[in-house]
Amino acid sequence: MSTWDISPEGVSSVLTAVGGHVGDEAMTEGLTGQIDDFSTHVVSASEQAASEPIGQALDEFAGHFGPRMWTMVARTASAISGCSEATTAYVNGNLEMAAEAQGNAGEVPDLDL
Repeated sequence: MSTWDISPEGVSSVLTAVGGHVGDEAMTEGLTGQIDDFSTHVVSASEQAASEPIGQALDEFAGHFGPRMWTMVARTASAISGCSEATTAYVNGNLEMAAEAQGNAGEVPDLDL
C-alpha cells in the first residue's frame, strides 16, 4: 500500500467526468436522462402500436432491462463514492482506510434482478 502515488486533483477530475456521464438526480442528462427517455419512448411505442401482444412484449422488455440500467447507475455511483473516500483517506494518511474504501467501491445491495 505504501507504493500508492495518487494525484487527488487527477482523481477529482476523472470522478467529475464520470459523474457527468452518469447524470443527475433530476434525470435531465447523462445515463439517468437516457433511462428516463427510454421509459418514455417505450410507453409511447406501446401506445402507438395499439397492439396487445406488442404492448406486452415492450412491457416485458422494459421490465427486464429497466432495473439493469438503474443497477449501472447504482454501481457507478458506488464506485465514484468509494474512489472519493479512498482518495480522501490516502490524502489524510490513512492507507488502511483507503484500501478498505477502494475494496468496497462498486458494491451495491442486491437489487433482485
